Formats: sequence, structure tokens, C-alpha cells
Amino acid sequence: MRDLTKYIRFGLQSFIAVCGAVIVWRAWPLDRFSFAIVVAGLVAAFIWRRIDKAADAPSVDASALEAHAIMLRADQDGKISFANERLLQLTGYERGTLLGQPMRVLHHVADAETYAAVDAAMARGEKWTGETRITGKDGRVLWTRMTSVPQMDKSGAYCGSLRVHSDISAQKVSTAARDAMASLNLLSEPLFMVCLDTYNLVFANDAAAKLFNWNRLQMAEIRIFAVDMLYDRLAVQRQVAALKAKQITEFSFPATYHDVPYLAEVQLIEAAGMEPRLYVVLRDQTESMAIARTKDELVATVSHELRTPLTSIKGALGLIRSGAAGDVTKKTSDLLDIAYRNADRLVLIVNDILDLEKMAAGQMDYDIARRDLVQTVKEAVTANEGFASRFDVSINLNTDDEPAWADFDADRIHQVLSNLISNACKFSSTGAQIDVNVERRPKSFAICVVDRGVGIPSGAVERIFDRFTQVGKSARARSGGTGLGLSIVKSIIESHNGTVELTSVEGQGTTVTVVFPRATNTATPANLIRSAGGKT
Repeated sequence: MRDLTKYIRFGLQSFIAVCGAVIVWRAWPLDRFSFAIVVAGLVAAFIWRRIDKAADAPSVDASALEAHAIMLRADQDGKISFANERLLQLTGYERGTLLGQPMRVLHHVADAETYAAVDAAMARGEKWTGETRITGKDGRVLWTRMTSVPQMDKSGAYCGSLRVHSDISAQKVSTAARDAMASLNLLSEPLFMVCLDTYNLVFANDAAAKLFNWNRLQMAEIRIFAVDMLYDRLAVQRQVAALKAKQITEFSFPATYHDVPYLAEVQLIEAAGMEPRLYVVLRDQTESMAIARTKDELVATVSHELRTPLTSIKGALGLIRSGAAGDVTKKTSDLLDIAYRNADRLVLIVNDILDLEKMAAGQMDYDIARRDLVQTVKEAVTANEGFASRFDVSINLNTDDEPAWADFDADRIHQVLSNLISNACKFSSTGAQIDVNVERRPKSFAICVVDRGVGIPSGAVERIFDRFTQVGKSARARSGGTGLGLSIVKSIIESHNGTVELTSVEGQGTTVTVVFPRATNTATPANLIRSAGGKT
């Protein structure tokens, strides 16, 4: 097209030149023939000007490209002088805002070197083709295939450039998705994705397809809740509902498939251009559970082997302290006291470990009967007053004398209260007061143990009921504990269909509240106690 334009221009220029020569040769005044030549020359000059303008315009068919291509034109200073509708639609800019702006307002910051190469090619008068990114007004990013053509003036000097972009964002996303899927197929752990709205399977890697024997051609018809895997379905559905409500971003749950234990880790994935999906990874727990069982068996065995000799040592030390083996000097008595306290502490630790192992194995026995909770609380407070005096703290019981009937194991609840009161003593400052309050609620009774001690850091509150959890080295040194007490408390209370609540402010104190359901049976308490001889 450009070559044809050049030939037409050359022909018209020649024709005008001939017309001018004829006019000069024929001279003035003009006859009809000369007048016709002048008119023809003027018409030729007009056509020549129109062709000249057409030659300066972009050498593309704008109407054909408008619907598919992004077109830009920049002047010699790199400022935008033309932008087609397609560009405005995709970037969100208005033409009046964009024209006159430097080209770099559309450039992606990561493409600085690429656009520098484009500018260098334009300065040399060379065409450039390659992949670039355009940034929209709202920050959206478009991947494009761009061809930039230098524009030259009549003298051959660079006067700007024409850029034509084709949007390849969809192809880029598709390629990235394919690469991601290929990577997921290399994972040894089963992984699959589920549509959040329909719960239909969207994708499964090779490990998941093999595990569940899924046919890839029929995968879209598989509803994940129909998979024959053992897990707490109601609990999982509640967690999924929390994901939908944006209350959580991930969760995990134990599951079993063909007698193999798994930990399923679930995340919500949301990305532009695709429906929300649940991303599920199954992690085989066979090895880790075997290791845990071995560790638990070892701990239980050692604890059993230690308890008998420790009990004997503690008993022997008690007899010596009491003078049953003869008089002891003051110095010897002091040493015996230290040995006795440490032996007592070791026995308590061993008993705690054995209790935890029984609870974990579901072998803990409870003697549940209708009893007065107030009386049990009073007995626990009295039993721990001597312990409190060792730390120079006092215990204040706040309750009335009206019975609070509930169904519980008195020994285990005494153990719970002793744990809570002893913790409060250990972490209270000298001379402090600990409050033990019994609250009567519409459907339950609550026992609150309140101290005004060191408190618990906010980041540690969530894990304070985990095994072997201790907060702070100085507190551990003062308390002499192992971090098993609260874990035992939680397990015992939950076995009584109760709950444990803990609130704490570091530097101000801690409140632990255990809540028991009220007794619902209207039979007399005495009859219930007499008939509750069996273990539950």
C-alpha cells in the first residue's frame, strides 16, 4: 500500500510540474486550454495533500483492528498522541486524561528493561516485537504481544512510533495454570480441589486420583462429601461454613481411608476469573502416629516403673521425718524435708503423666454420682491452705451454704481444683489473695479461681492447655511445674460435659473458670449416691 501511494504521489507531482511549465510557456492571459490545465493542477495538488496526510497516518486498517487490537501512537518526545477505544476499554482510562501523558504511565514497573529496548529500537529506526505488560488505571495488568513501528518524517528523521498490542492475558493465565497443575501432579501427597458452591471435584493430582481410584473423565461428576472416607462430617461442614463466612481461612481435621489415618488440611483459594475453591491436602499420619505411640508407651512404662519405688521412698522419708526410726537433728530434719518435698513432687508428676496416658487412651474411670459441688470446693480450699502458706498467699472462698447439686467424680474434681489453686499460688506475688468463687447460673454452676499474679502473655493463651506448656522461665523456676496440670484439668472437665474458660492480662492476673451442668434428675441426692457404685 505504501509503495502504491508513493507512485501516485510521484505521478501527481510530475503532472503539476508539467501544468506549471505549460502555464509559463503559454503566458497570460489564459485561454480555455490553459485554464483547464490550471484547474487540473489545483485538483492534483488537493489530491496530493490528501495522500500526504494518509501517508502520515498509521499504516493499518484501524476499523479492522479496533475490535481486537490495542493501538497507541507516541510523538517524538514519547508522549501519547493517539489511543484507540480498545485500549481505553481495557485500561479504564479516559482519552482526555491519557493524551499528552508519557508512554510510561502504561508501562509495568517490571518491564523497564523491555521498554528501554523498545525505545532504543525506535531511535535506530527499527521495528520491535515482543511481550510486554500494560498497567490499567486501577492497577490491572494486561499481558500483550506488542509490535512497535518507528514513524519518520519527510526528511527521514524519527518523529514518533506506532504501537499495536494484542491481549494475551488469557493465554498467559492458561499457561500458568497448566504449569501449576503439572507441578501439583509431581507431589507425592494426595491433593484435590473442590468447588465451594457445589462441592464437586474440580481437580485431583495423580496421587489423589490413584488413592481414590478416580477416573479423570468423570471427575467433574464426583461430589466430595460422597467419598467413602471416615471423618466427623458435621464438624467439617461447620468449618466449611466458617470459611464461606470469612471467619477463618484454613482448618484441618483427622480422617481415615482404608484404615490409613490422614490429616486433611483445607484452605480457601480465591482468584480472579475463577470460582472459589477448597484446596485439600491429605497427609499420611501412619508414621507420625507410630512414633507417638512408641513415645507414649515408653513414657507410660517408665512412669509405671518409677511410681512404686518413688512411693516407697516418699513413705520411708515420711517415717524418718516423724521420728519413727529414732530422733533426728534439726539439720537432718531440714534435709529430710527437702527430700520429702522433691519425692512428693516426683510422685505427682508421675501420676499426672499416667493420668494423661489413660485419658488419651480413653481408659480413665470416673465415679460419677450426684454430689454437692459447694462441699467439694470447700474441701479443696481447706486441703490447699497449707500449700498456699508456703508461698505466703491466702485463699478467699466466696459462696453460700446452699447445696449445688451436680453429677461428678468428687476425687477428680478435687484434683482439678487443687491444680487450679496451686497454679494460682505459684504465680501470685507474696502476700496476694486468691479468690475461689462459686457462681450459680441458669443451667450450670461455675467455679472461678482468680489470682492477681504475673498473668499470661496474649500469644500463649491459646496453647496454655496443651501438654508440657510453660510460660516464662522465671515462672517455671518458681512454680516447679511441668505444664501438665491444665491439660489434665481440661480433659477431666470435658469428660464431665463441662467447659474450661481462661482469661488473663499479663502483669494483672488470671481467671480460670470451670463450668458444670446442673443436675437434671429430680431424684433425691442420697438415693443417687447409693446407686452410683459402678464406674462410667
